Amino acid sequence: MNVQRRDPIQEIKRLQRCVNDLVSVLALPAMWSGGEPSQIVEALLDALLRMLQLDLVYARLRETGGQAPIEMVRLGQSQKAQPHEIAGALRELVGTGSREWPPLMRIPLGGRDISIVPLGLGLQGEIGIIAAGSERADFPQQTEKLILSVAANQGSIGLQEAWLRSEQKRDARELDQRVAQRTTELAAANQELRKEIADRMHAEEDLRTSEEKYRVVVETASDAIVSIDDKGSILFANPAIAAVFGYAPAELTGKPLTLLMPEYMRELHENGFKRYLTTGQRHINWQGTELTALRKNGEEFPVEVSFGELTRGSHKMFTGFVRDISKRKQAEIALRAAMDERTRLSAFREEIGLALSHQEDLKGILRNCVGAVVRHLDAAFARIWTLSEDGHELELQASAGMYTHLDGPHSQIRVGQHKIGLIAQERKPHFTNDAQNDPRVSDKNWARQKKMISFAGYPLVLEDRLVGVMGMFSQKALSEGTLETLSFAAGTIAQVIERRRAEEALRRSEAFLAEGQRLGQIGSYSWRVATDEITWSNELYRIYDLEIGSPVTLELIRTRVHPQDLSLYEKMVVRARNGGKDFEWQFRLLMPDQSIKYLHSVAHATRDQDGQLEYIAVVQDVTERRQSEEALDKSRSELAQVSKLTNLGEMAASIAHEVNQPLTAVTNNGNACLRLLANHNLEPDVLRRALEEIVADGTRASAVLARIRAFIKKGSVEKIALNINEVIQEVLLLAGRELYENQVSVDRQLKADLPLVLADRVQLQQVLLNLVMNGIEALAAVTDRPRLLCVQSRVDESGDVLVAVSDSGSGFGSEMDRVFTPFFTTKAKGMGMGLSISRSLVEGHCGRLWAAPNSPHGAVFSFTLPAASGSPS
Repeated sequence: MNVQRRDPIQEIKRLQRCVNDLVSVLALPAMWSGGEPSQIVEALLDALLRMLQLDLVYARLRETGGQAPIEMVRLGQSQKAQPHEIAGALRELVGTGSREWPPLMRIPLGGRDISIVPLGLGLQGEIGIIAAGSERADFPQQTEKLILSVAANQGSIGLQEAWLRSEQKRDARELDQRVAQRTTELAAANQELRKEIADRMHAEEDLRTSEEKYRVVVETASDAIVSIDDKGSILFANPAIAAVFGYAPAELTGKPLTLLMPEYMRELHENGFKRYLTTGQRHINWQGTELTALRKNGEEFPVEVSFGELTRGSHKMFTGFVRDISKRKQAEIALRAAMDERTRLSAFREEIGLALSHQEDLKGILRNCVGAVVRHLDAAFARIWTLSEDGHELELQASAGMYTHLDGPHSQIRVGQHKIGLIAQERKPHFTNDAQNDPRVSDKNWARQKKMISFAGYPLVLEDRLVGVMGMFSQKALSEGTLETLSFAAGTIAQVIERRRAEEALRRSEAFLAEGQRLGQIGSYSWRVATDEITWSNELYRIYDLEIGSPVTLELIRTRVHPQDLSLYEKMVVRARNGGKDFEWQFRLLMPDQSIKYLHSVAHATRDQDGQLEYIAVVQDVTERRQSEEALDKSRSELAQVSKLTNLGEMAASIAHEVNQPLTAVTNNGNACLRLLANHNLEPDVLRRALEEIVADGTRASAVLARIRAFIKKGSVEKIALNINEVIQEVLLLAGRELYENQVSVDRQLKADLPLVLADRVQLQQVLLNLVMNGIEALAAVTDRPRLLCVQSRVDESGDVLVAVSDSGSGFGSEMDRVFTPFFTTKAKGMGMGLSISRSLVEGHCGRLWAAPNSPHGAVFSFTLPAASGSPS
């Protein structure tokens, strides 16, 4: 290599300036640390313009990380061209990819030829470009190239730190290789410089001065600076090491770097360091890496570390800058904590709002609220009590966290007792961050065992009315923000409790009214006479068989009124319009299926808020009552007929005697006439008297028979399919007065869904009435036990329908076998025909009637009837 000899003194000065500039360039990152990309570019361009006495320096950064492109120009004092003209020319000149850039370009700018050296920012120019220009013909010299190269590297590193933190891991390996290459080139350049300086001994003093200046910079730096050799031993430590690590620099010289690391990191560092020395593969990023360091006193603390590598011959030296970031981390943690708390409180308020807006029952809403307290406010558990109706107790409604059960000793708390009851009594919140020693926390051993730190309880008050209490325990201290949020939640929850209670009371009232109307078949309506606005209840729609909610008019009502009652309806409407008085009327509806409904309406006249006449009325469907009354009248008529038949049976002997007397007289008179004829004694007067007596006795007998016929007059026997349970209910209804007067209780054991029986209703009623009346009479003498009459219906083993009437009277005694014998009776005024006739009637229906003792007292009369053919069970 032929090196042109230069003036040694000038060469030494040039080299000295080069070293100083290199030191200045290397110190630039400390100036722009943490700065924006524009600030880094501005500082870099100003430094290069000043150090290299350039005519212009230009930089353009591409759009990276979502930030807009940056373009900047700095001009020397001698440059007359405008910045935007130069920027435009350079933009066209270097607009292609970095691979196509020539190492040196000579272009005319502002009327002068300028040498332009373009350098890419980033490993492949992906960040942007920096271009330096000078009018000097020898530009750039070797040292200028070196400074520009180092400056570009420093700028790239700074911009990468500012722009590409999110892409550091991906691009770290390529960037490290580029930095290592450039560092190796710099080390080689420095080696040549040292050889030249060695050849020029007279320049050593100047170089020593330069090194002294560098040492001043290092020693006055606030960050710790440590240099190690390729064995990991510390070669140098600046004075700041004492403030950061607690060691004097002399204490660390010759010691391994792992002395400044926690135990768990040492082996990892040693393995990674050895691997790098062997393969060149780094296990961490060397620029701005956050690690954990170890002070002399054993305290671990966070640091930010940046490394540089220097090779001297076959030996390597590594220099690291170590910055204590404890305060920064604490500030970040405090900021994150504040942000986290604000986020939690905001999320809590949002979830409380959602919970209160859901259409759930009150317990479901309160359960969601205490769940939100546990999830967002660090509560170990939270609970809500509501005030009982009498105002003396708090009832647990919701619990979440460690305890979710609603029973136990705190499910009900008297107002004024325990911490919750005191909060309710005083209507003031109570909170503490020393729950283990708080006098209101009764079980302090529990609080210590569960590591409870804080407690907060708030009365749920609405307009000076207490509706409940909310309380929570936490294993963390409560902040002011949390307490404010709890206070807000307590007020909101109190409003919801009060509103839901009012809604529930209204719903229950409406439900009771609707159910009462349904059970009583009573509808209601309002009629504003001036506007004919009519409002119906749902039950009234059902009574009229109209679609619920459909508009109601007087004309629509008129279409349902029975034709025979239309005139009455129209008179009622006219009277209501003109009278303004209460009214009551009964009318009929003719339904679409031609069935008839009987209605009873009562209306009350009132005035609305505008003073207009309005009627509030109720309408009751009395159809079933009307039908029951008609059925009762019919049953009574039939029972009267049965009674006649029964009386006829009881009077059979006297009737026979009464009929026999005139028949005997007729016979005697007839015989007398025959004797008179046989004796030829035909005295007219005697014969007339005998014949007159015959006529009179015949007439008398006919009259007796006419009376009997009139007494028992009834239609022919008609057997139809009957529901035996309906007949039983009819008979019990007819015998109701006798049951009441004799204080007899009836136990109805009637099996539902019995088969129908083919029978005459009146005869069946006669049988049942006779058995029931016998039971009532048997119970009349009972005074030492309840008078109980049991009527049972079911299907027996043969498939017939069985009816049993049992009493708790005195029973049969020894006469059970004779109870069906005609004219046998145990009653003082009985004829002994009732049971005999009843058996005959049952047997006439192909059935069977029998008697048996009842246990422990009384008798049981049972009869069966065959099920009607084809009758479903």
